[in-house]
Amino acid sequence: MFLRQFQYLVALEQEAHFGRAAQRCHVSQPSLSSAIKHLEEELGVPIIKRHQKFHGFTEEGRRVVDWAKRILADKDAMIEELGIMRDDLHGRLRIAAMPMSMPVIATIDRLFLERHPAVQIDIQFVGLDEMKIGLANFQYDVGITYLEQQPLERLKTMSLYEESLHLLVADNGWFPGHESVTWAEAAELPLCLLSPNTHERQITDRAFAEANCNPKPRLESNAMINLAFHVMMGGLVTVVPKFFMHAVGDAPGTRLILLEEPVVTQCVGLVWIESTPMLPMTKAVVELMESELSEGALDRHIGVRR
Repeated sequence: MFLRQFQYLVALEQEAHFGRAAQRCHVSQPSLSSAIKHLEEELGVPIIKRHQKFHGFTEEGRRVVDWAKRILADKDAMIEELGIMRDDLHGRLRIAAMPMSMPVIATIDRLFLERHPAVQIDIQFVGLDEMKIGLANFQYDVGITYLEQQPLERLKTMSLYEESLHLLVADNGWFPGHESVTWAEAAELPLCLLSPNTHERQITDRAFAEANCNPKPRLESNAMINLAFHVMMGGLVTVVPKFFMHAVGDAPGTRLILLEEPVVTQCVGLVWIESTPMLPMTKAVVELMESELSEGALDRHIGVRR
């Protein structure tokens, strides 16, 4: 039984194609198929449903794939932990993040690289379901998402900061001198909003519903920065978390106005899979954030309110 056999299995699951899996592993397709066949013989169970093309895994095969992911993750964790013992952490920190977490992402990256300069950081902006699956499958080390009103199940959590929703408007005469507006007032404006399938848009829709409004946005996008650019061009307004704009900088010719009735705040936090021992990259991030929070460093870096 060899680690490369498990690597082939995981690649096959991700690619769902023998040829692409072999190419990903830099081996020939016959070599990949032969290695998996030998693993089946060694374990005494069928792993692959037998067809000319890949048609999935058997029930036993799916369990073997799950164990393969864990074994490979443990191998990587062992190497990373040895690096920590030598004060020389190497490898890749894999972060799954919601799009609105840019304020804390940049701060975590900078602080982490100051402490572990040899580490590479890979950030993927994903939805909550993909984040949970990726954490469970050891594809990500940590995630950053909203902690409230979400089914986080087995995930461990750490609160990082709270943010409130604001209206981003062009500074062209809308609500002059106003520091706040109601959701009902915002519903009467030409809106551009995030796509309906995003969690952030669902929060916005609930706030409009609580204000007995059902606005029809003129434009939708899955990228908040795209919405901000449309506001900068004039003619549209959007709903943004205050710290999102803090992260990307002031959008020229725009201003933020607090949305109220209701005031909507969300707790943004770190999430990870509980394991014994904790994966070294995960442990390194958790310990860093615990230290920074205890010293109030996040408050200084991004002006958070906890």
